[in-house]
Amino acid sequence: MALGNTNASAQARGKNKATVIKKNREVRNAINYRSFTCGARAANHPASCSGTPVGEAFYHNGSSLLPVVNDIVYTKKRARVPNSFEAGFYKVDGSGGRFKTLEIDSAGVVTATHNC
Repeated sequence: MALGNTNASAQARGKNKATVIKKNREVRNAINYRSFTCGARAANHPASCSGTPVGEAFYHNGSSLLPVVNDIVYTKKRARVPNSFEAGFYKVDGSGGRFKTLEIDSAGVVTATHNC
């Protein structure tokens, strides 16, 4: 009698293959994503404005330099569905020393932008 079940190992390989294919698709779909840096997550807009604007790197699917309303923000350069994102307010440098706060929900969607 053989030790181990060859059928179980074949199933495991099949599951791994699907995971690799999904990861490759997520990376391929995110090839044009733009990166930006922002401050740490804050609970509200005033707290976000008092923080520093750099520290964490994120990616977004929009066409502008910074994400705008309805753009989706990701923690990694992968088009992950569903996107699990830590909702909150994030401070970014809006250019020229003018800072903004991005309000992002748990799906990674930018719901609002506020000037600091």
